[in-house]
Amino acid sequence: MPRRTEASRAQTPYSGSTRAGGVRYDAAGAEPHGTVVVFTSPSGGIGTSTLTALTGLTLHGRDMECALFDADLDGGGLDVLLGIEHEPGLTLQDLDAPLGHIEGEALNHELPQWDGIHVLAHTPWRGGRPDWWELEAAAEALADANDVVLVDAGRGGAIPHVPPFAKARQVMVVDLTVLGMARAKAHLEWLHGATDGAGVGGEPPVIVGVEPRGAPRHRTASSMALTEAIAYLGEDVIGPLRVTPSLCADMLEGLGIRSVPKHNRRAVGALADEIRATGGRRPAAGEEPTTRGRRRSA
Repeated sequence: MPRRTEASRAQTPYSGSTRAGGVRYDAAGAEPHGTVVVFTSPSGGIGTSTLTALTGLTLHGRDMECALFDADLDGGGLDVLLGIEHEPGLTLQDLDAPLGHIEGEALNHELPQWDGIHVLAHTPWRGGRPDWWELEAAAEALADANDVVLVDAGRGGAIPHVPPFAKARQVMVVDLTVLGMARAKAHLEWLHGATDGAGVGGEPPVIVGVEPRGAPRHRTASSMALTEAIAYLGEDVIGPLRVTPSLCADMLEGLGIRSVPKHNRRAVGALADEIRATGGRRPAAGEEPTTRGRRRSA
């Protein structure tokens, strides 16, 4: 895998043919096999990165080859969240994409792993932001080498600039509060414009509701908040995800994420089911690629 240098940054972003609205294919004309899923939220600090990781852990447990892609360019540090910041391997700051192409298996091989999941972290304290074409090349490379690529895109600033993100299945993480719902509605409208309505199969974003810290523990209170969110947003909402003190303590102590908390397994499992329904398994030799974009069952 070529490393970034100042000379390589100055070269032409990429050349070659494009198809399907800007999504590039390799020299053989093959579309990347894996599914790209982009996680965003209207505001920071509600658990988008954690949910991205928990979803990857769940899908990996279902025998799917997964990669986590940290595209939160205003934040970063997914490797720190997972407790693997000292593991050897590439980060976004190390990548160079000559002619806008990176070979998928080579990238997989040089990334650090978290419980068998490949992690491409953004470490802004080690260097500047990657260029847009480098994000595109990395997304396509990971999609070519994995069943599913889960992208933590923060508030989504990279989406309009990176075609694989704009054409991906979108997951929106929302805070189940009055202010959170107002922000969520605005974010839904922004996502529609940023993606041109071009998500996988034209599907609307999958919405996941997160209980605010300090919320009542009574189940009825949670169910009411979820029902109100569904009515307000006009879309199904998965959840609620609950704040788990033991998980928070592990992350604060730098121990990373060890497992999906018991109280959140149903919600994370439902999200994993949605992603599998999108079609996220690479075909075996001789098999036809999986059809993507299935409608959500009623």
